Amino acid sequence: MEYFSDASYDSDHSDEEDDIIPLYTERELDYMELETLLDSRNPPPVIEYAKDIGVVSLRGAVLVLKRFRIGDVVDRMTEHSWNNFWSNNRIDEKALFSIEDWNAIGEFSFTLCLACGFDNPTVAHVQNVMLVLLSYGNFKHPK
Repeated sequence: MEYFSDASYDSDHSDEEDDIIPLYTERELDYMELETLLDSRNPPPVIEYAKDIGVVSLRGAVLVLKRFRIGDVVDRMTEHSWNNFWSNNRIDEKALFSIEDWNAIGEFSFTLCLACGFDNPTVAHVQNVMLVLLSYGNFKHPK
């Protein structure tokens, strides 16, 4: 059996240990993707607070198992505009959110799903993300 001292070690040689690339968990990759997303664009103005709730909460909005109902997170007028939006009906001008607002919230929610690895989120999934995001705001009893 041969013995090799440290003196015979070739420092130009690369061991497998030297080539180890740090591995990230799926959760960490999602957080990085969400941070990149928030650096490149802001949430829609009607839910601007979504930038401040953090990537942990944003990822939670995408992965949450609890199914919210619209009436749990918004007032009656907004609930009515939500139902009209999804039915392609006219939304009252007095409503808290316009069609453009709903579209922007939906598009942002869809983008969050994509950032967390959901390549083809369903409408129901996007709606749930929208409702979770709305639950962070004060839309149940707006002033």
